[in-house]
Amino acid sequence: MKKALLIVAAVATCASVFAQSSDGTVVFKNRNIATSNPDPLSAGYIPGGNGNGSYNVPIWEQGGAATQNGAGDLPGGVTVGLFTATGTTPLATSVLFSSGAGTMFFGTPTSTTVTITGAAPGSTPTLIVRAWQGSGGFDAAKNGGLQYGEWSFTAPPLGGVGSPPSTPPTLTGWGPQSGAGFELTSNVTVPEPSTIALGVLGVGALFLRRRK
Repeated sequence: MKKALLIVAAVATCASVFAQSSDGTVVFKNRNIATSNPDPLSAGYIPGGNGNGSYNVPIWEQGGAATQNGAGDLPGGVTVGLFTATGTTPLATSVLFSSGAGTMFFGTPTSTTVTITGAAPGSTPTLIVRAWQGSGGFDAAKNGGLQYGEWSFTAPPLGGVGSPPSTPPTLTGWGPQSGAGFELTSNVTVPEPSTIALGVLGVGALFLRRRK
């Protein structure tokens, strides 16, 4: 009887370890992401935006990269989510800081270790990062004239429980390793300043003509 119980316990332990190790993990954040070649002594070393083998992926509001306007202070805030290639529900989300100097970075939370269900440790699945303004979700922002962004990339080899354990990687491969980051976009066409100026002149000319 004791032997049978020991066998059952061993099988249960093995099953538990297998279940833990069947899904890979990755760290979801947009600061201090490891470059694709973090070894400074390597000929292929890419220092990135931070140097020391890491880079940031700041998220800017539409047209904000040149003026360093982070997207987090947009009305309604900006949420960023991590998705699988076919997923519609985010595996994890973070809200950008809404004020201060860091409105282009994850705020709540700043970093999350995410389990990629169905992707084994060491695998490199396609993942998607989506950002959207407001609380209605990505599709609502995209279809409602709010700002949004979507970026697909191949994940680095996922971490996970193994022997030895593998540390979850950061989102290496997402975003330019120069640290330039991404701008959000919207489906609302914003007239060029020259177009606006011509329109004002036209209205003014029409007004003067009517007065005459």
